[in-house]
Amino acid sequence: MKNKLTLSTDRKSAAEGEYIEIKWSCDACPDSLYLAYDSGSERYSMAVADSGTTRILIRKSDGKAVFTLNALIGNRKESKSVEVKVKKAKASRPVKGSGISRLKLWKEKLQAGWYVFRANLKYWWISRKKWQKALWIALLALWLGMIISSIGRKPEVKVSSDQVQTAYLMR
Repeated sequence: MKNKLTLSTDRKSAAEGEYIEIKWSCDACPDSLYLAYDSGSERYSMAVADSGTTRILIRKSDGKAVFTLNALIGNRKESKSVEVKVKKAKASRPVKGSGISRLKLWKEKLQAGWYVFRANLKYWWISRKKWQKALWIALLALWLGMIISSIGRKPEVKVSSDQVQTAYLMR
């Protein structure tokens, strides 16, 4: 059975300084999934969740922007690309970089990274044998017990009168 990647944009052409909305999905749970952006003068890639949408600001371009969804499923690589034609921005309208889009991009990268981490952890846990799982649970319980027992305990310092006199005489 072939895994199906879908990737689409809200339009096929745009001007510099405009946003493009990208939608993607992957039917199978991939080991890793990345959305790559290449406009000729600007390139980057970000880890993404199995499905979602995002908006990307096209700042500068050499006439086209290519969005590629790359998936690694087992030992097999699959990819899907969409190309958008990009017109130069008009001189009267400057291209603005938006701090909000960078914040949103950072948030989406963080969220996608979390989803990838969770998927990797889930895969790691499923691949463990029963005795390994029991050992990990015991180690986690021991660690948590040590943390909890150390919280709120203040060591008691008991000083006897003999110790005080000895310390006074040693001065």
